[in-house]
Amino acid sequence: MAHQVYLPPQLLLVPLPRPHVLFPFLQVTLVLSRQQAEHVRASLAELPDGAMAVAAVPVADHDKRVGRWACAAVVKHIKEDADECTVTLEGVARIRLPCALPPVLSILPPLTIPSSAYTLPLPSPTSPPSLLPVASRLLPASLHPKLARLPPTLQADLLAVILGLEWDVRVELLGTPDAAERAARVEAAMLRLLAARGLPAPPTAPAPGPTSALVKRERDAAPPNTPEDVQPLYALLSTRAPELSSTAAGVVRRELARLAKLPPHGAEYGVARTYVEWLLALPWRRVSEGARVELEDARARLENEHEGLHEVKRRVVEYLAVYRLKRALWEEQRPKRVQVAEPAETDSDVDGDGGAQLVRPKQDPDVFIDKAPILLLVGPPGVGKTSIARSLAGAMGREFHRVSLGGVRDEAEIRGHRRTYVGAMPGLLVQGLRKVGVANPVVLLDELDKTSSGNFYGDPAAALLEALDPAQNWSFHDHYIGDVAIDLSQVTFVATANTLDTISAPLLDRCEVIECAGYITDEKLLIARRFLLPKQVTENGLAEGAVEMDEQVMRLLIEEHTREAGVRSLERLIAKVCRAKAVEFSKARDSGKTYSPSVTLDNVRAILGNAKYEREVTDDAGRAGVATGLAYRGSGNGGILLVETALIPSGSGKLHLTGNLEKVIRESAELALAWVKAHAHALGLVVPPNADVHVHLPAAAVKKDGPSAGVTLVVALVSLLSGRPVPPTTAFTGEVTLRGVVTAVGGIREKVLGAHRAGITRVIMPAANERDVADLPPSVGGIETRFVKDVSSALEVVWPGVFDKLAREARL
Repeated sequence: MAHQVYLPPQLLLVPLPRPHVLFPFLQVTLVLSRQQAEHVRASLAELPDGAMAVAAVPVADHDKRVGRWACAAVVKHIKEDADECTVTLEGVARIRLPCALPPVLSILPPLTIPSSAYTLPLPSPTSPPSLLPVASRLLPASLHPKLARLPPTLQADLLAVILGLEWDVRVELLGTPDAAERAARVEAAMLRLLAARGLPAPPTAPAPGPTSALVKRERDAAPPNTPEDVQPLYALLSTRAPELSSTAAGVVRRELARLAKLPPHGAEYGVARTYVEWLLALPWRRVSEGARVELEDARARLENEHEGLHEVKRRVVEYLAVYRLKRALWEEQRPKRVQVAEPAETDSDVDGDGGAQLVRPKQDPDVFIDKAPILLLVGPPGVGKTSIARSLAGAMGREFHRVSLGGVRDEAEIRGHRRTYVGAMPGLLVQGLRKVGVANPVVLLDELDKTSSGNFYGDPAAALLEALDPAQNWSFHDHYIGDVAIDLSQVTFVATANTLDTISAPLLDRCEVIECAGYITDEKLLIARRFLLPKQVTENGLAEGAVEMDEQVMRLLIEEHTREAGVRSLERLIAKVCRAKAVEFSKARDSGKTYSPSVTLDNVRAILGNAKYEREVTDDAGRAGVATGLAYRGSGNGGILLVETALIPSGSGKLHLTGNLEKVIRESAELALAWVKAHAHALGLVVPPNADVHVHLPAAAVKKDGPSAGVTLVVALVSLLSGRPVPPTTAFTGEVTLRGVVTAVGGIREKVLGAHRAGITRVIMPAANERDVADLPPSVGGIETRFVKDVSSALEVVWPGVFDKLAREARL
């Protein structure tokens, strides 16, 4: 039997001209000349296996090969006549040929008949239904029993030959390895024959009209004579057609028709094929429907995964609560929307001036769209901004994708490259949609403040304006995708940044800014215990509990070896200690000694060396002319900053500033000295006319700038000229105007925490910053905070009753 024939790994490619198409287990007869028949017999004899097997390849006019599917066949017999020979072939199995085949197949002695390797398709997972109910109305009654004895997998091939279907249709059936799809195609063809002959269809058969699912898919099926390489794209289009927008489906059909006419080896062919594959891979209407959002579960998840960040957690819970209410309202109104819903239209309307105007498609009643604000998490590095966004996606049951914008300097990275360029690709947003496979993910725009702007390659930040605007992002334009608009209205965007200074004002206007402050020491202790230490113990190959650190050791690492707002450096130090303990454990195990998991202070000093940072302390001496200010360090930390002043009698009345001071703090010093001189009489001070004043801020290797030292400079100068020392446990912050008004400053939380670490017991700050004190942690409750509106009030707090005259003038 044919299915028991051994097929060699290489088969001769025998052309099978119109109108013949050979199917497995059927026979076909070819008419060849005597020379051609002898050439075929000689070529078969030269094969190493000696098998009488060939590949019957359908060819069109002029022996042009059609597709890459063929039928492996055995040569049953060759009958010789006077001038010609008849060769009978019996099909064995469908085979798929490789791409590198000659476009024309002919038997031209003495040229060698080409041979090729092949692959066998996988068998169909399910058996198709019998075609006898429909075929019985077209075939004579004598054939009904014979057809019923055949398996359904062979009925389709046999009926295609008996009914005399068109050659193009039979070639398509040969290239359809799935038996169920092959049977459906033949059934649809028979229904059309019944309708053409005026015969009734079986009651169980689907109507041949447009309501049939198969007939609906015929619009997206590959037309006759479609190249084999393009047929999988047509099959993918017919599968994904319900998910595509009408514009995308039309563009895909247009590009596939164009692709079928291009030569496969041309450069334009690869560009067009890649473009079609991108269009078919994007999740146009495919969304992920997450589980119901439970606020308590979301709140518990945020608390378990993150320490501190209370304001951020509160805002995330608020966002989830609003999202749940809006979704519940949408589900209640969904039946009404389904009744009145109209088909979505994405075609362009033409206005009166003849220009095309893009019309927003009607909302799909089965898709929930949440027009939520874009959350912008701003804070120093390492405080958990990215992990917060990941937790938000998990709580919503959405897919998560991160887009790194750090260093992006080309607008094409956002909007994509035009297809005319070599190696063109869509933008990062479109690539992310293809990666996650849904149209409603949570997309994190990481390092939004690191995007370059205003360069030769365009402005990436300006390209993000359309994506982040809810009024425009339903029709986001990507240069690679072209005229097909990308709907980003279902995407939930979350952005992160370290600073707002480098973000453009229009882009910032589209975001809701949420400040992520740095961690305090107590929060770092909890983070190190709950997350960092167990993680590093596992990553360094140690068992749970193999490294133990008490609070003293942790505080030593935090206060003397790191100075950061986040915990990344702290994690690296813990990893270094764990590696040292891993070495100690290995040595103890090899030598049989006892291993101690505890880490002492001496162990830390031996592993990490001397402390990198000294603990900030106040000036216990309480000298005149010295005041303690509060400074905000750019890394998210705060600390104290001493202001030292000196009076030089033999001078020229100039002001000398040292300590690596920038422009703003220099202006603050000049303003402070001007105010003191202007109010010297009311203060009872005598300023020598020829004396120079020298102001110095220690730690000259560090640049210093900002207006927060205004009050501190005034108090230091008054202390210098009056000879009264400032209490060393009192610190100041606030900007001073020429009228002596104390205005608000930033970084209050970090400054007060730094003052607490340095042993400060009283902080004098602007009255406008009173609202910021509510955000302070309970651990700094021992610090007394005094709020002042002007400089005279600050001097009254420092030296009560000393400068009554100035205080009275200020009240007047």
